[in-house]
Parts: sequence; structure tokens; C-alpha cells
Amino acid sequence: MNEDIFSGQWKQMRGELKSWWSRLADDELDLIGGHKDKLIGLVQERYGYAREHAEQEVERRFKEFSDKTNGAVASITSKAQEFGTTAANKANSAATVVGEKIGSMAHVIRENAPRDGAMANVATAVVDGLESASSYLKEKKFDHVAKDITALVRTYPVQSLLIGIGLGYLMARRPR
Repeated sequence: MNEDIFSGQWKQMRGELKSWWSRLADDELDLIGGHKDKLIGLVQERYGYAREHAEQEVERRFKEFSDKTNGAVASITSKAQEFGTTAANKANSAATVVGEKIGSMAHVIRENAPRDGAMANVATAVVDGLESASSYLKEKKFDHVAKDITALVRTYPVQSLLIGIGLGYLMARRPR
């Protein structure tokens, strides 16, 4: 383990150090302060090891610690990937269901909308928009929707910010 990694993990390893080398006092661990050479010197002194043996012992213990922490990180990473996959699958299913519900709502509006006049034109425009949204959500998966929204925000950042502020305001004002 190199000196930078050693000093970076010092606080995490301090508890382990006491269990590995019980002859080291807390004030000595404070003096070591993340310096590997100082630790090697103290282990050599307290346990009567030759310098080379103390170095090997420190390296062995730190490799064990590193392997243990890397295993924990790998386990957490695996769980996070599993959670992400599950969330994406549920989001894809939800997008399809929402698309079907929007399509159903468009059908109901079309059936009950007036057949002529200004309201008919408005109803037709709304139904066309709802049907378009419905087919989009049924066809696209969630990650495609997220990419499309990201592209819109990048294309229209000010408008996106204003919409976000407006939605935030409306959500804050709604009755609980």
C-alpha cells in the first residue's frame, strides 16, 4: 500500500491497528498520524522485529485490510447495480402503464367532446397531444425518455429552469 493510500485510510484503519498490534498505545497511534514509516518503526520496536520483518507484517496487514474494504465496496456496488436494474424495470413498466392510461383518457375525451365549434377544435388538439404522448410512452423505454428530457433541457435551459421553478412553486402552494 503506497504512502498516499495509507495516509488517506488512516482514520478507517486506526481501530484495526489496535486489534492487530495491541502493544501500541493510543498516543503512539496519534504520533504515527498516517505515516507508514513511523508505524513500521513502532511495530519493530514494540515487537522486537527486524526492520524487514516489520515492513512485511505491516504490508500483509494492510493488504488484508485493503482486500476486506475492496470486497465490501464490490458488494455495495453489486447491490447498487441490482437496485438500479430493478428501478429501471419498474420505471419502464410504469411508463407503459401511464401511456395506456393517457391513451384511455384521450379516447374518453374524443367520445365525449363536442363535434363542432371552438370547443371541438380545442378538444381535438388536446386529444391529439394525449394520443401522441400515449404512443411515445408505450414505445419508448424509461432511459429513452430520460435522454429525450436531458436533450430538451440542454436545448432550452432557461425555459426548463422556468418550468422547474413554476412546478416547484405550484407544488409548494398545493394544499396538503
